[in-house]
Amino acid sequence: MRAEVAIVGNGVAGYACSARLARHGIRPLLVGPGLPIDRPPLTKQGLARGAPVLLADENRLADLGIERLDAMVDEADLATGRLVAGGIEIEAEVVVLATGLSYRPPRIPGLDVAHVNATPRGMTRLVQALAGGPKRVVVVGAGLIGTETAATLAVAGHDVTALDVGGAELAELVAEGGNDQVTVCYKGGSLIADVVVAATGGRAVVPPGLDVDVGELPLAVDRDLRVPGHARVHAVGDLILAPHARFGPIRFPHWDMAIATGDRAADAIAGVESEVDRLPYWWTDIGSRTFAEVGWADAAAGWEEEDGIHVGRDTTGEAVAALVVDDPRRLRAARALLDAGGP
Repeated sequence: MRAEVAIVGNGVAGYACSARLARHGIRPLLVGPGLPIDRPPLTKQGLARGAPVLLADENRLADLGIERLDAMVDEADLATGRLVAGGIEIEAEVVVLATGLSYRPPRIPGLDVAHVNATPRGMTRLVQALAGGPKRVVVVGAGLIGTETAATLAVAGHDVTALDVGGAELAELVAEGGNDQVTVCYKGGSLIADVVVAATGGRAVVPPGLDVDVGELPLAVDRDLRVPGHARVHAVGDLILAPHARFGPIRFPHWDMAIATGDRAADAIAGVESEVDRLPYWWTDIGSRTFAEVGWADAAAGWEEEDGIHVGRDTTGEAVAALVVDDPRRLRAARALLDAGGP
C-alpha cells in the first residue's frame, strides 16, 4: 500500500493535519484505531453523554478525500517511510507522527484497578462502571483533567472526592479491593470507593511500533515541524515542543495547539509558507465556574488584575497572557490586549 503522506495517530492533531492536506489537494492516509476522536478529558461532553465525541465519520472523511486505516502501527522504518499496521505494509513518501500522550497511571500497587478518562476506550469503560445509579468516586489527581472529571461526575449526581496527591504522597497510595468496592489508601487516611479514576497526567510517547531514535520527548522539531535527523518525518500535537513564532518552543497540550501544529505540518508538506503563530488558548467549565486563558503563562514575570482580566506581563511589561474568570464575554478583550503587546 502506497501513501503520499501517512499520518500515524487519529486524534485532534492527526485529523487536523489530514484535513488540511486534503484541502491542499494531497490525499493523506490516516492510521489509527477507530474513527477520529476528540479529546475525551477536555470536552467533557463525552463523559456527560456516555460516548466519545467524533471529529469525523466515514462520510465526512470520504467527502474530504482522507483515506483511513483502522489499525495500530506495529513496525516502522522512518528512514524509508515503511510502516506496518494491522498486517498491512505501507510505503509512505512522508510520515507524520501524531501519537500524542500516554495516560497510563503511575506504577503504584493496586492503582491498575483505576479507570482512565483520557482515552476513548478508557472513557467507555468508565461510563460502564458508573452505570446503575450514583457511585462513590475517587478521582486521583486534581489537575485540569482530574478537576473537570470530578466536577462533571458530581453534577451527574455521583459522590465524588478529588484526591490531590503528589510526589512522596502518591507513592504511598494503594487501591485494593474486589469488584464491589475499592479502598484507596494514602498518606493521612483512606477512602472507600465504588470507582477510582486515575487523572495523573500524560506524557509524550512514541508507541512500541515506532520505538526508533527520534530524540528526547517531547520532540524539539524545526520550523517545519520536521523531526531532527529524519528529513521525511514531521511530528505534531502533544508529541512536540511547538516552535511558536512569538514564544519560542513551547509544550502546550491542548486541542488548540494540536490543530495549529497539524495545520502547520500540512502546509510545510504542501510547500505552503506559514508558521505557528496563533495565541495559545485553553478554556474549561468546572461546575458553575468558567475559565479561559490566552497567551503563554510561563512567559509572565508577574500578574495583576486589570479591568476584570488577570493579565500576565513579562519583564519588559509586555502582556503575554490573560486569564478570564466567569466572564467569557471578556475573552475578546483579553485577546486584543495580547495582540496589542505592550503596556
